[in-house]
This record gives sequence, structure tokens and C-alpha cells, in this order.
Amino acid sequence: MDLQANSYVVDGQNRIVSVGSEWDQFALENDAPGATSARVIGREVWDFIEGDNTRAYLFGVLQTCRMEQQLFSILYRCDGPDMRRLFRLTVWPSPDHSLTLGSMLVHSVASHPTATAGAFDTFYDTTRCSICCAFQIGEKWIDLRTPKDPGNFAKSYSICPSCIKDADQEFARMRRQNNVLPMVHRKH
Repeated sequence: MDLQANSYVVDGQNRIVSVGSEWDQFALENDAPGATSARVIGREVWDFIEGDNTRAYLFGVLQTCRMEQQLFSILYRCDGPDMRRLFRLTVWPSPDHSLTLGSMLVHSVASHPTATAGAFDTFYDTTRCSICCAFQIGEKWIDLRTPKDPGNFAKSYSICPSCIKDADQEFARMRRQNNVLPMVHRKH
């Protein structure tokens, strides 16, 4: 899967203005007809993001890319019903404040889940990390591979401490790189 082909562009108001050439194929292959280009172009990216912490996380990524004019790149999980998949998200800023967000498949492996988050439903709120797919069970974040069953999906989405740390490290890299740019590229 090509990084540019499975990408989308948001304008300065975070409205989706275009998608890559493989967008619709990926949506249909993953049983998501509501995510095809005809259904997403013209809408705000926030219409597709679950959870206040996840929205705040992505808002921070988008704003930092715009302010620093540096790319942001991080690994994330996006599992399918019978597949564990690791993707790399890369965000490229443009001077007009639009951003290109591209996802590239890094690794995938067939998987047959056994544990389910539904088993903990009675005792815990099943909050899921939007980046690594771990579930918060009590005070711990646990990677449970869940089958495609509505009863086994998260009730809410957040970002686990490990994924926040990864993003903070990427932000630090962006700041360091920005500090070594020639003066003509710096914002005053």
C-alpha cells in the first residue's frame, strides 16, 4: 500500500478536501462503505474521530505540524476482523496550512483472537487506545485482540500513556530539527 495512495488532505479548518487513489478500495475491503471518498470529502476530520482524548491528541499533532512546518510520523495499529495490522501515519504540512495525512502498511499478520474485552465489561469501562489498540482494564492497558462482534468493541476511546510518550518523543524530534533549520525557514 503506497503512502500517498492511502492518504487524505485537510485544509486549514481540518475539512477533508481530497483523498488518495487507494482510499475507496481500502474502505470497501474493510467493510466501511460509509468511509468512501463520496462520504468523507467536504466533512471535518473530527466527524470521524471518537473520544475527547483522541481528538485532543490529533488536534495537537495537526497544530504542531502547522506551527513547526515539520512532518510528524508515528506507528499505529488498525486491526481488521482477522488481521493485526501496523501502519505508519505521516503528516506533511503545507505553507497554506493544509496537511496531508498518509498511512502506509508496515506489517500485517493473520490473527484468530481468543480473549475479548467483553469479558471485562461487567467490571470495567472498556476504553481503548486509538493508537495501539490496547484496552484499559482497571489501571492497566492490555493488548487484547478482539473479534468483530459489537459487544467486544470499546465503549470509549482515549490515548494510553505509552502512546502519549511516543508522540511526545516525535514532537521533541520536530522541535530539535526545527532548531537547526536555516534562519529563512524560521517563523518569527
